[in-house]
Amino acid sequence: MNINAKFGGATHDSHIWSSSLIEPYMRHLHESGEHVWLLGDSGYPQRPWLMTPILNAPHGSREELYTTRHVQARTCIERCFGLLKTRWRCLLRDRVLHYHPNVASKITLACCVLHNISLHAHLPAPSDIPVTTVDDNDDSSTQTIQSTTTENRNELIRGRAMLNYLISRL
Repeated sequence: MNINAKFGGATHDSHIWSSSLIEPYMRHLHESGEHVWLLGDSGYPQRPWLMTPILNAPHGSREELYTTRHVQARTCIERCFGLLKTRWRCLLRDRVLHYHPNVASKITLACCVLHNISLHAHLPAPSDIPVTTVDDNDDSSTQTIQSTTTENRNELIRGRAMLNYLISRL
């Protein structure tokens, strides 16, 4: 639904997110009172509209349940990436697009558009979709805080408060 292929594979997801048009849109929705959230991995900063997993949540706790459900929901997008890479083999890591970055970006966008057309036309998915797992409990993961500005600290505090609210509802 929203694709940003302007950045190379070495660019961190949180940088791409902060440069996207969706980030201010989600911020606006939240500030307008909408109760919607995006799910990010542990590399994203916690925000009131961007939920991240809880690393090393105590076994049997509500935090562990939240993280389990978070990972299950994020697996959906990981399956989508797997389907895209299976349907359009040029997107695989081993099959680097040997084009200027602007052209490679357009090819990636075209693959995503064709994927959506395929879904709309109810075309069968390739049968050899790679299995992708999401592990947000990896001890080597660290949560990124983009900046130490007062605004970002306040968003982080409000994000953690929203996270605690959501956990309390489990």
